[in-house]
Amino acid sequence: MDPITMQNSTTSNLLRISGLASGINTDQIVSQLMQAASQPLYQLEQQKQWLQWQQEDLQDINTKLLTLRDNTLFSMKLQGTYLAKTVSSNTSIATATAGVNAVNGTYQLTVNQLATGATSASTAAIGAYTKNSDGSVTYKPLISSDVTIRLNNNSITFKAGSTINDIVSTINSVSSTTHVNATYDTTTDRLFLITNLTGSNAEIDFTGTTDQNALNFLSNTLMLNTSTVTGTDASFSFNGVNMTTSTNNVSVAGININLTGQGYTTLSVQTDTDTIYNSIKSFVDAYNDVITTINSKLTEQRYYDYQPLTDDQKKQMTQDDITAWQQKARSGDLSGNDNLTSIYYSMRTAISGTVATDGTQMTLSSIGITTGQWYEGGKLYIDDTKLKNAIQNNPQEVMDLFTKITESTTDVNAIPGSSSSDGIAARLYYIVNNGINSITQEAGGGQYQLYDNSFLGQQINDINQRMSDMQDQLNTLEQQYYDQFTQLETYMSQMNSQSQWLSQQLNG
Repeated sequence: MDPITMQNSTTSNLLRISGLASGINTDQIVSQLMQAASQPLYQLEQQKQWLQWQQEDLQDINTKLLTLRDNTLFSMKLQGTYLAKTVSSNTSIATATAGVNAVNGTYQLTVNQLATGATSASTAAIGAYTKNSDGSVTYKPLISSDVTIRLNNNSITFKAGSTINDIVSTINSVSSTTHVNATYDTTTDRLFLITNLTGSNAEIDFTGTTDQNALNFLSNTLMLNTSTVTGTDASFSFNGVNMTTSTNNVSVAGININLTGQGYTTLSVQTDTDTIYNSIKSFVDAYNDVITTINSKLTEQRYYDYQPLTDDQKKQMTQDDITAWQQKARSGDLSGNDNLTSIYYSMRTAISGTVATDGTQMTLSSIGITTGQWYEGGKLYIDDTKLKNAIQNNPQEVMDLFTKITESTTDVNAIPGSSSSDGIAARLYYIVNNGINSITQEAGGGQYQLYDNSFLGQQINDINQRMSDMQDQLNTLEQQYYDQFTQLETYMSQMNSQSQWLSQQLNG
């Protein structure tokens, strides 16, 4: 709300009737006087808007820096990002993925036997239901009194009146301890049991069941063979070394293998060039987004003739005119900003620096990442062929270029990335993190911040207080103007009365 609107709102309820004696348009004159008196308040309003624009734009840039730090730089400074591998194989025999420790090469795998779980099933139809004339089925109670069995040394009690569905549900409710799951097939009218573990230790064991009624229930009602059944271990050879395991998922030489069938296959481990390339490309794209945004704000033209509009000025303009004016008024709000300038040149210095890798001085240009023309403000470009060749042929150097951390012999408290000899991603993480903190101090908006005690925030609060004090003064001044005009009306009314009396006396 502009100052005049604010002051009018405080006086609109006074029901002033002006100009009755003098004929003067008091409201118009007071409005014009207040318009002139309010110029300093208008200027404060414009200063406040200018500071708010700076604060908003700095916080927007800080959001971009946070995204760059947390979504990109964090992973780029980790060695695992550059150790991605691919494994090719005959998937009907085995599928595989490589861990970071897997060595590139070709490995021989022969699968002799897969690991299996223990299974058991009804040897004949149970007669668990009757079929109705309409084709539906009605499940029959299979137990006349409670029955307790022992399955893998765990007691399971079936209640009297239980149907086959109740029995299945009861068995499955304790599968986390028995490691046995049950299912019933209506078509064959049989119960199926299977362990959720594989290998020779997986078993279906009813030997703990000694009650004759319980044994009859297992054998004669559920038609189950109560002999103990066990699973089988997987048997395979890896590069000529014979191995057995209770599961089909194994890890050998840093390779995670899922056995899927019997037979022979090779496992070919190679550097996953595409995945590593995409990680670096995502980093370049994120970096370019931030660096071009900062550069555009630092070099944005300032139009000094276009000041922020007051609410009173906006009332006299169309929305299109307001938008066009505000764009120029806001332009250049961060031009030459000290914090952004420091962040911008620190990021560019980190990007263009060298990193010693195995005695070789590496730079981004060494792997095909170069800076564009001077007028592009530090934007990076990728030579796809050169970068992929570097990833394929010199993976260690590429990893060191981004992730290397130099241990300080003089400063044990040195922060990773603070040394000029550290990897590029590590340096950038350190620079961006400091930049986020410095912008937060200037513009606020930090994580978990409940009170804006930033430099710009304090300036805005100070202006708000000054505007409030000035508004009180203007309200007082407006009342003084009206009081003076009221006094004038009183004098004019008295003079008019005296004039009328004299006129009457002369006429008499």
